[in-house]
Amino acid sequence: MNRKEIKERRQFLLNNLLKGLSYLVLLVGVFLLLRQFSTEDQRYAWFGPIYDNAVLVISLFILSEILFGIIPPEVFMLWSLETGMIGPYFFSIGILSLISYGAGFLNFNIGRWIRDKNWINRARFPRLKKYMRLFEKFGGYLVVVASLTPLPFSAISLLSGMGGLLPRNYLLLSLFRILRYFLYALILSGIDNL
Repeated sequence: MNRKEIKERRQFLLNNLLKGLSYLVLLVGVFLLLRQFSTEDQRYAWFGPIYDNAVLVISLFILSEILFGIIPPEVFMLWSLETGMIGPYFFSIGILSLISYGAGFLNFNIGRWIRDKNWINRARFPRLKKYMRLFEKFGGYLVVVASLTPLPFSAISLLSGMGGLLPRNYLLLSLFRILRYFLYALILSGIDNL
């Protein structure tokens, strides 16, 4: 790999990390505003039916993680922080991160399964084309970036399987997903004390 490619990879990671941090700042801002300008009773009236149903929330999380991250994982981290319904905060973050890791591996295996299916290769879903070009350019490095940033981790996992990344390599590279959860959890737990 030459210097230009290294610089390009570094810039790609940095740009996506900055997007992720700005999104996190926005989400935390909304969270703090809700806390500041509403009472606990008001928040409970708005979110209680959902917040109190751990099975529903975890089911939504699993579905979201499989279906290309429809709901950002930080929302579920905040839910865990606020409710403690699946145990102490960092224990629940561990559970959420393992669910995300497992959902990514499921999508990776689905990608491996559909790799040789002609009807899917002809369809080439437009939303995935952009990420397929990125995967062709960055390979396994894209898995690391998607694990740490707001890039759709599940979609990248699917493309990694379709692109022929070895399962062992995928599993190692996607461990950064667990790191992301704990780093964000540290930030969110610090904000909770404000």
